[in-house]
Amino acid sequence: MRIGIPKEIKNGEHRVALTPHAAVELVAAGHEVSVERSAGIDSGYADSEYEKAGAMLVGSAADAWSAELVVKVKEPLPQEYDYLNSDSGLFTFLHLAAVPELTRTLLEKKTRAIGYETVELDHGGLPILAPMSKVAGRVAMLMAARLLQFGSLHGGSQQGGLAGVQHKGMLMGGIEGVDPSRVVILGGGNVGRHAAHVAVGLDAEVIVLDQNEGCVSHLNELFGGRVTASLYAESDLGSMLAGADVVIGAALIPGEHAPQLITDAMIASMQNGTVFMDVAIDQGGISQTSRVTSYDEPVYAVHGVIHSCLPNLPASVPRSSTQALVAASLPYLKLLAAEGIASAVDHHSALKRGINTWDGEIRHTGVLRAYSFDHV
Repeated sequence: MRIGIPKEIKNGEHRVALTPHAAVELVAAGHEVSVERSAGIDSGYADSEYEKAGAMLVGSAADAWSAELVVKVKEPLPQEYDYLNSDSGLFTFLHLAAVPELTRTLLEKKTRAIGYETVELDHGGLPILAPMSKVAGRVAMLMAARLLQFGSLHGGSQQGGLAGVQHKGMLMGGIEGVDPSRVVILGGGNVGRHAAHVAVGLDAEVIVLDQNEGCVSHLNELFGGRVTASLYAESDLGSMLAGADVVIGAALIPGEHAPQLITDAMIASMQNGTVFMDVAIDQGGISQTSRVTSYDEPVYAVHGVIHSCLPNLPASVPRSSTQALVAASLPYLKLLAAEGIASAVDHHSALKRGINTWDGEIRHTGVLRAYSFDHV
């Protein structure tokens, strides 16, 4: 099979969909791998490493996109829509619930698109999404700790969309005589759990809310009393948010729009300078006040609450993220390449569940529910 690896063009996206080591395995299996020049540079992989691996370096995005199967990290952007067609398969993070224009284009082009985030095991695990969620949870909490300090990511309270915000000027905790920050995490899955790990390590007071009783029990056992995990109750959320210094949005419904848990009124009741990291923004966000930010402008304020809604948090640690992503995606890429896209999804249920669009139809029920109608 001819496999194409375009260079990522999303703002701040430094990951690459294939490492040279993975390219060696695909080439050894008889596949042709085309990598756009400089695609791996930001992840620490030189073009020469791909050449040594047996991959073919191509000089344009169009060349990489001309393959039978295009493998990316993030969803295609509007400037890439012309490359989509019915002859090439697409394997990448899609998060279609948040991008109706892309969904419409995939349907019109009859593209067979499989989303990393919806590849699902028989027991419900999300093997390709999981490592990126773990990275995102850790990065989100580290960024929140920075935003609690006086000044923004751009160096001052008058910059980066934070004019007029009174920063809390706090450590997360850990110093005698200093009250620890209070962190509220909505969602106890991979994002929430790994965000909690970092917050606990920084000696914050951590509360995790989840609607699954088994998840709550597991978190309380895992952290041995250093985290308070409780069942989510809408009636209690407002008061919890009002007392928080950091809020992490980590709720997930695979394929669907993230649940809207936080209202504008709740945001208005929160303390000035509170930090809200909406990690669920790639699925539309969990707050009425959430909107996508970028690494050029990572933050903004609503009612004095600092919002950061970056849809690609793992991109800030591209070497680690690329290695974790490729380790998780490569087994499925090998199946698609060896058996062909149509045969692989027929024979492997995890891949079949990952289909988002196929020959002009939405095939994933979560994506379909996100739009509540048959066609976008």
